[in-house]
Amino acid sequence: MMHSNSNELIAGLFSDSLNIQIICSIYENEVSAQMIANILSLDEEDISRHLEILSSQFLVSKKQRGKEMVYSLINPKVCDSILMLRDAVEHK
Repeated sequence: MMHSNSNELIAGLFSDSLNIQIICSIYENEVSAQMIANILSLDEEDISRHLEILSSQFLVSKKQRGKEMVYSLINPKVCDSILMLRDAVEHK
């Protein structure tokens, strides 16, 4: 059963390139949705929705810092794996 859930999570993650961009923009930093939106030149509300999804899937953690919510990767190896896979596909 757990294997199926993992497959669904991975399929969902890779089916939306914005999730990948968000995950890799966080990497080893604590950043706000606004900071990610600025980095990616996208709407902050869209980024916030994606961050909530990623948080519910235990890929991203969130905490209050001052007046803003900041996000970080629970495990930065997720981004490393995504980048390694992308490099492998691009150098095929």
